[in-house]
Amino acid sequence: MILSLRAQLLLWFVAAVLFIAFAVTFLSQEITIWNLEKSIDANLQSRAHMVAAIVSSDITTDESSYAVLVEDLARQELPFVPLLLRIVSPTGDTITEFGDVPAPVADALDHQLRLSSSSDGRLDTMALKGIAPLRVYTIPVSDPRTRDILAFVQAVESLDQVEQAKRQLLRNGLIVGLGGGLLGAAAGLILIRRGFRPLRTILQAINEVDYHHLKTRLKDESRPAELEQLARSLTAMWQRLDLAVDQKQRHIGSMSHDIRTPLTALQGQLEVLLLQPSLNAATRDSLERMLRETHRLVRLLNNMLLNVQLESRPSLVTGEVNLRDLADEVAGDLWPLMQGLKLDINAPRDVTVYGDHDLLKQALMNLLDNAIKFTPAGGKVELTATGDEDWAIMEVTDNGPGIPGNDLPYVTEAFHRQAQHRRSAREGAGLGLSIVKQIVELHGGRLEIRSQEHVGTSAKMLLPRKLLIVLPEETPGQ
Repeated sequence: MILSLRAQLLLWFVAAVLFIAFAVTFLSQEITIWNLEKSIDANLQSRAHMVAAIVSSDITTDESSYAVLVEDLARQELPFVPLLLRIVSPTGDTITEFGDVPAPVADALDHQLRLSSSSDGRLDTMALKGIAPLRVYTIPVSDPRTRDILAFVQAVESLDQVEQAKRQLLRNGLIVGLGGGLLGAAAGLILIRRGFRPLRTILQAINEVDYHHLKTRLKDESRPAELEQLARSLTAMWQRLDLAVDQKQRHIGSMSHDIRTPLTALQGQLEVLLLQPSLNAATRDSLERMLRETHRLVRLLNNMLLNVQLESRPSLVTGEVNLRDLADEVAGDLWPLMQGLKLDINAPRDVTVYGDHDLLKQALMNLLDNAIKFTPAGGKVELTATGDEDWAIMEVTDNGPGIPGNDLPYVTEAFHRQAQHRRSAREGAGLGLSIVKQIVELHGGRLEIRSQEHVGTSAKMLLPRKLLIVLPEETPGQ
């Protein structure tokens, strides 16, 4: 699945915010823990060195001579005394100690004495089962004169506060990280929505553009430089397309007029020739076929001209149109084409609509002409008109070969033609149903086509009886 650009940007933004939030939070946590550990180490060293200095100032070779001093320090409970403090002789005997030193801790402290060097202090962390981690600093006490080691001072502090601080900081870090990530995601969503608003406006305008709406202009609004350039390019492209379509329509109209003039003259001449009584049967048959083809060409040209006019959204000359009279009129015009076919008209006299008589006649003529063209000899074409209070329906039904299912959704598109192996020799340019659809929609109605192969086709024009809906003409600049 390919995510939209907006979704991708939002995901990247949220991921970046979460990463930064957690990175900053955990970095702050590590710095805080490091400072806390450094503070504990510094206090341990300071207290151990202070005790060692006090002890060494009155030290003698007799251990009992300074044991009293150490005990006095313990009784005073000086503020610099750590959690545990003990003084051990070089032989490993405990001289004195501050605080309760459990046996496992004492054994571990004795082990630290064996690791301690002769002159430097040593920092270590002891992790004992059932006891919070301990930080111990061991320093030797030397005779100022002989430099002999006379005792060891061990200062011990619990790291329980560090562990608690870690847990607290971890919990706070998760809360802050998730909270910051959610706030960042919300802010990112708002920013992305605001940033995509101009693009959404452009896309909406693009979706509204079609063959009949090429004069669309984008609204003037604040846009980023890149989108502003895109908007200008789209507007310029639409203007060029509108100009090209307008030129095409003018050319088609001009060519159709130019071609229709000689065809009309040819049609008149053929009709005059057919009036001659001296024509033999073969000549008359040839002239009739020529006249039918001339009629067909004239209808094709009329359809092309009408298609150009409909695409320019013409104004309609409206009035009351009786559908029975309209059906009889169209049937009379197309009667010469009904050779070998049966036409049934079923329409009451009281069904009327308000609309443009000429356009509705052309629409019905196109439907009936289609049915005639695709119905084989001996077939039947039915033309019915019905109506209720709101709608009038004109339906043309035939029992021809029908329309393939793959072609049915596209038969009302201009210049659409069926596959080669299904086309009729008398098929037109593919404008008939397109023109019908445009005329019906100009009248506020709709065209419905149903077909089944090898059964036949039904085409319905549904027209409003009381209200005429006319699509407004576009004005330049809209």
